[in-house]
Amino acid sequence: MEKLVLIKLGGSVITDKSRQYVARKGNIARFAREIKSALKKTNARIIIGHGAGSFAHVPAHRYKTKEGLINKNSLFGMSVTEEAARWLNMIVTKEFVSQKLPVFPFSPASFLISDAKVCGSSYLDPIKKALQIGIIPVVYGDVIVDKKIGCTIFSTERILSILAGGLQKDYKIRIIYVTNVNGVYDQKGKTIPVITSKNFKSLRSSIVGASEVDVTGGMLHKVEESLELAKETGIQTVLINGNKRGNLLRTIFGREIVSTKIKN
Repeated sequence: MEKLVLIKLGGSVITDKSRQYVARKGNIARFAREIKSALKKTNARIIIGHGAGSFAHVPAHRYKTKEGLINKNSLFGMSVTEEAARWLNMIVTKEFVSQKLPVFPFSPASFLISDAKVCGSSYLDPIKKALQIGIIPVVYGDVIVDKKIGCTIFSTERILSILAGGLQKDYKIRIIYVTNVNGVYDQKGKTIPVITSKNFKSLRSSIVGASEVDVTGGMLHKVEESLELAKETGIQTVLINGNKRGNLLRTIFGREIVSTKIKN
């Protein structure tokens, strides 16, 4: 069975979350180089996902876009949030194209629809075909249409989980979350090496959400989404520090680094 690596480039490492609409282009280019180096030595397929960082989270918070069409400004909020998410996606794809990587963006609204904030249905055929012909799909957290409340927001983690579930029959899948820390920390600030459904209850209170504006919940959301996926599919997620050069490359190769593994 072919290998598939789903990589989430966190908003904290590809943008400056303290300044609106500021991308860390140097980091994005470095991740592109590390992925390119990995592809030269492995036949694994790759899907890239990226967070919204200081781009879409701000208008999403302002207009409460995740809650749906709740007032007269909601439609405009839906529009400007999507525009901000797509703006960052264009920056990411441009940096990857400059490294001669065959990336192709997929807006989540083009293949997903939700129903009361839960995934209603998905259409993954274009992404499946893209992988088959050698394209690297690039997805991102964004606004999607919701059958009941008009619209909502799906995080990149949620989208990658949906993709993993839909592709697991065809690929052996691993997920890598690239963050700005060495994994998930305990109350003493030390990295927790492994989180499972068995030890999560005792660790939950020490895991914080997000220190900046983040409508999708930050670190706690990452852990909960990963645990749910692991329970349903057995797929493992590893959280690494993307600010350390070479960490992503080593993790794609399966080498051990300081990180947090989340598994069933």
